[in-house]
Amino acid sequence: MKHTKTHFIAIHFLFIICIVIATGCSVHKKTPTFQLKEKKELTISLNEVYEEKGTTIKDCDIKGAIDTSKEGTYTITYTADNQSLTRTIHVADPNRITINLNGSKDTYVKEGDPYIESHCHVIDQKDGNLSNKVNISGKVDTSTPGDYPIIYSVTNSTHYTKEITRNVHVIAKKQFEENTAGIPVLMYHWVYTKDDKPEKMDVNYIKDTTLAEQLEYLQKEHFYYPSFEELQAYIQGRISLPKKSVILTFDDGRNVFLKYGIPVLEKYKVPATSFVIAKDQGKAKVKKYASEYISYQSHSYGMHTGGGNQGHGGIIYAMTKDEIVSDLKRSQKIVQNKEAFAYPYGDVSEDGKSAVKEAGFLCAFTTHYGKCKKGDNPYALTRVRVCGDYSLTQFKSLVN
Repeated sequence: MKHTKTHFIAIHFLFIICIVIATGCSVHKKTPTFQLKEKKELTISLNEVYEEKGTTIKDCDIKGAIDTSKEGTYTITYTADNQSLTRTIHVADPNRITINLNGSKDTYVKEGDPYIESHCHVIDQKDGNLSNKVNISGKVDTSTPGDYPIIYSVTNSTHYTKEITRNVHVIAKKQFEENTAGIPVLMYHWVYTKDDKPEKMDVNYIKDTTLAEQLEYLQKEHFYYPSFEELQAYIQGRISLPKKSVILTFDDGRNVFLKYGIPVLEKYKVPATSFVIAKDQGKAKVKKYASEYISYQSHSYGMHTGGGNQGHGGIIYAMTKDEIVSDLKRSQKIVQNKEAFAYPYGDVSEDGKSAVKEAGFLCAFTTHYGKCKKGDNPYALTRVRVCGDYSLTQFKSLVN
């Protein structure tokens, strides 16, 4: 029997079909590509329930355990068809990171003035100061009145990213009530409670309830809290500030302020500065009492002591400029900020002013009474002392 070419092709096709049927395969069926669903690296919060994302092959073998009650990095392994994939899971504690915006969270800018970036401070309870790792996004067009968000974000060693937003409000010139009387920089010291009174009471102590009364007034009257960056620009005549502007500072960084004062500031959401004597466990205090409403600045490393023969007898008068610079830089390494400095005892020498400038501070404060005004020397600024026995009426006269 003679086979034609057509017969040969038909027989060959039937042979292929038989093989397909015998092996149970389909010419159209494809094996799924073995891939992870979602990201290869994930970060979840401490105590958060982890939901397995899986792979493109449902019946793959999954090995690995995640303890979300403990910070750490965990690996999940997926195996299928002699192939393996891994996913990395970071369990992070979001409470480790504290972001402190300099100045007010709601920032007000007069139309046409430059926007002054006030930055922020970041403390991580394990990584330390992360301020130099902050990413800032957003733009402000001060030629156009409106609201502009500026976002600050930072990622720590556990791959957790935390962010905070500053709301910048550009106000039309006709609507902007500007300050012409000067900015009161309030000088406080220590805070006490009815259950923890000092043995020797003086005007540097203020009761927590009295402080609360003052902060409540500031908030009800919608006072504005400029950053030191804004204060410097105001003094230089580069910007205007809102009519009701005030800055709060607390000298020495004593535990009685940190323990009793900060909770009051947090309750009323009023930002303030703690001028810390750096050698007095400064680094530990900055970390332990990290707060969204406290900026830690230098009150020197070791100059808060007597030894001079001028002013209030502070040792700064007995020091050379280079010695002062050395002390300031040492304090900066501990406090890790250098926007502002408060002279110990309020004593300021010419060498002191030069040293503060050389150390890179934006401004420095004495204890001389007065509001900060345009044209003032930024390295010898005045403050307004708040005594613990002042009535609310007296307090109002200080800030208005």
